Amino acid sequence: MKKNETKNGNTRNQELTKQQAEDRIFNRMLLWLAGAVVVELIMLLFNRVYVHARVSELDVVPIWRTILLILLVVGVILFAAFLAWGIQLRKGDSQSGTLQFILAAGCLCVGVGGYAMRQYTSSVAPVVLAVVPGLAVLAMVFYLYQKEFFACALVGGMGILGLWIYRITFGSHNYILYLVVALVITALLTLLTWKLQKQEGVWKWKEREFTLLQKDAAYPAYYLTAVLTVVLLLVPMALGAAVAYYSIWILAAWLLILAVFFTSRMM
Repeated sequence: MKKNETKNGNTRNQELTKQQAEDRIFNRMLLWLAGAVVVELIMLLFNRVYVHARVSELDVVPIWRTILLILLVVGVILFAAFLAWGIQLRKGDSQSGTLQFILAAGCLCVGVGGYAMRQYTSSVAPVVLAVVPGLAVLAMVFYLYQKEFFACALVGGMGILGLWIYRITFGSHNYILYLVVALVITALLTLLTWKLQKQEGVWKWKEREFTLLQKDAAYPAYYLTAVLTVVLLLVPMALGAAVAYYSIWILAAWLLILAVFFTSRMM
C-alpha cells in the first residue's frame, strides 16, 4: 500500500510540475502578445498623426517628424539596455528576463517602425503595421510549437516581408539591403540547424549543454523552407513584381501546410 501511495504521490507531483511549467509558458506568451498590442497601438498613432495627418494638423507634422527621429535614437539605446539587463537576469535564473526582453523588442520596434514611417510615409506604413502582428504570431509559434517550426516560420516570414517590400519598392536598393540581411540570417540559422542535427538537438557552450531541439526534430522541413524562401526572394529580381505577388501566396501556403504538419506531430 505504501509503495502505491508513493507512486501516486510522485505522479501527482509530476503532473503539478508539468502544469506549472505550462502555466509559465502560457503567461510568457501572454506577455509577448500584450507587448505586441501596445506597440501596434503606438504604430497606429504614428500612422494617424503623421502619415495620414489632416489638413488642419499639418502644422504639427514637423514636430512629429522630430519626435520620430528622437524615438529612433532612444529606442535603440533602450533596446541595448533592456537586452543587457535581460541577459544578466537570465544568467542567474533561466526563468527570468522575459519582461526585459519584451521591453527591448518593443523599444526597438517603436524606434525603427516610427523612423520607417518618417522616411517613407504611406508607402511603408502598411508594412510596419503588419510586421508587429506578424511578430506576435511568431511569439505564439515559439511557445506553442516545436522549435524547428519556429525557425521555419521565422525564415518564411522574412521571405513574405521581403517580397512585399519588393512589390512596394520595385526592387530598389532598399530591397537589396533587406535581401542581404535575410540571406545572412537564413544562412546562420541553417548552419545552426545543421550543427544541432549532428549533435541530436544539443548546443554545447563552454562546459554547458542546452537542448534546443528534440531528438526527432523535423530538420528536412526547415531545410526545404530555407531553400524555398531563398529561391522565391531571388526570382523576382529576374522576373519582376508580378512573380513577387504570387511568391507571397506560395510561401503563405507552405507555412500553412507546415502548421498542419507540426500540429499533427503534437497530437
